[in-house]
Amino acid sequence: MKRIAIVLVIALAGVAAVSAQGYGMWGAPGQGIAPYAAQPVQETVKIDGKLNLVQGHPSVVTGGKTYFVRIPGMLYGFIDSLKEGATVKLEGYATAVPLAADSFFFQATKLTVGGKDYDLSQYAGRGGMMGGAFGGPAAGGMMGAHGGRGGRW
Repeated sequence: MKRIAIVLVIALAGVAAVSAQGYGMWGAPGQGIAPYAAQPVQETVKIDGKLNLVQGHPSVVTGGKTYFVRIPGMLYGFIDSLKEGATVKLEGYATAVPLAADSFFFQATKLTVGGKDYDLSQYAGRGGMMGGAFGGPAAGGMMGAHGGRGGRW
């Protein structure tokens, strides 16, 4: 009898602890997701220089600043002139690297290499893989701008 009472008390304590957690970013059932945090508008940045490897990552060093370039990996095998030492012109969005002076992550939306232009804007979903679900409504992404439990699928 004592065992049943102890197990029952532990189970009730567990249920009480879980129910006191709240709903998190998804809101209460039927309310949809919580409002998005304001996302700063990024300006387009243009850089040019030689494509190098810095700490094992493709980058362009220009004007004393290092831009770690995010180009879709599938392009490296299909564009012959896209290799280390190639002169590239890039257009896209730069984000400062935390705790690293004069270093930026660079999401390329346009690439010019070997005299040819490549539009990479379809790969530039700022906000990561989930895009709109966590990066803001303008980012789109896997779940779109209306993803989540209460949104329209």
